Amino acid sequence: MRFTKVFFLTGLACLTADAAAHSDILLRADGGQVVVGAAEDLSGEEGGPFYHLDEKVFEGVFLNPTMPTPPFGYDFERTEPGFFSAPGLPEGDDLPANADIALSLSSFSIGAANDLAYYWDGTGEVDFQPLSITQPGVNFAFGPASFASTDANSAVDDHPLFGLTSGAADGVYLVSPVVSVAGLADSDPFYMVWLANSVLVDDVTAEELEGALEAYEEGGPEPIVGGVNFAFFEEAVEYVGAIPEPSTALLAMLAASLVGVTRRR
Repeated sequence: MRFTKVFFLTGLACLTADAAAHSDILLRADGGQVVVGAAEDLSGEEGGPFYHLDEKVFEGVFLNPTMPTPPFGYDFERTEPGFFSAPGLPEGDDLPANADIALSLSSFSIGAANDLAYYWDGTGEVDFQPLSITQPGVNFAFGPASFASTDANSAVDDHPLFGLTSGAADGVYLVSPVVSVAGLADSDPFYMVWLANSVLVDDVTAEELEGALEAYEEGGPEPIVGGVNFAFFEEAVEYVGAIPEPSTALLAMLAASLVGVTRRR
């Protein structure tokens, strides 16, 4: 697993951003670089499919399996969301044919902290802290790092297994992956906000919660599943959505440093 691209988050804003995508992650090309977006309703049940490249925050709901998938043995795991692309889509350009696709985690900063993953227990105000401090030894993982390849028509539809290891606790986990596709520059980092809770034991329960979360985003009742009110998860998603995009935050930081250098001359 490769860990690359350190970036910084500045200016945590108030909760005004749009909700994250309940969708697969769309992979396209633009100007020789991988770009990500949302691929929604691929089954066409709600009039889709729908594709757009303006989504940079994605939600994931882990399962607490009775029998973890071998050989990984994750405490929590899920193969949703997946990654999707097809030739001739209305957004972006096609990916190269027969190209390997890999995923890596980016180290990033919130406040004075820097880590590959962050954790919040879901109580009180949203407060993401480094996973390496809050749960030493616990890792956000996926496998394998090189998880798929486009076919001869530049298409891909693949679902790598994401997981948490080593006695992970219930709560919300935040990571920022980067996608690599052979022949293209790596994608910009994007955000994945993951919910882990011991009541979510199978796909049926997870899908029930995902439907409840979508309804809650649209003004419906609080998302209570298995006796747990998961409204705190949407608070976490909104918090992440209000963080400046990684590339934007980095440019702002660089601009500020250049101003400082100029003033000192």
